[in-house]
Amino acid sequence: MMKIGQLAEQSGVPASTIRYYEKQGLMPATKRGANGYRSYDQSALDRLQLIRFSQNLGFSLHEMPRLMDTGDGVDHERVMARLEEKQQELATLISQLQHKHHHMQALIQQLKDVWQQGQCMQPEQVGELLQKMQSQ
Repeated sequence: MMKIGQLAEQSGVPASTIRYYEKQGLMPATKRGANGYRSYDQSALDRLQLIRFSQNLGFSLHEMPRLMDTGDGVDHERVMARLEEKQQELATLISQLQHKHHHMQALIQQLKDVWQQGQCMQPEQVGELLQKMQSQ
């Protein structure tokens, strides 16, 4: 058994965050000793690691309780479905970022060409380029 400070140290999660997770129902209720201190076991450390891992995968704290089953684990079907959704969201984001990257490369080249001629791009030309980028 360990106190909240020890759990915080071992998990790398501040004690205030652990208390917040408890209030949000992400951590199971803890036992308190006669002195009023919270007492945690290995399952609390495991749960914190699961929360951190889930956050690294892109899950919000808000959606985590829906992924947990009634015990101490996770609902595998819900997790898999949400992971697949997140994977699709990432694919869409990557595509959008690649598109922007392509347009930025083109803009950089156009600016270099104009500047090498000792000129500046006119505001209406910049506006046209921006419109073209937004419409594609």
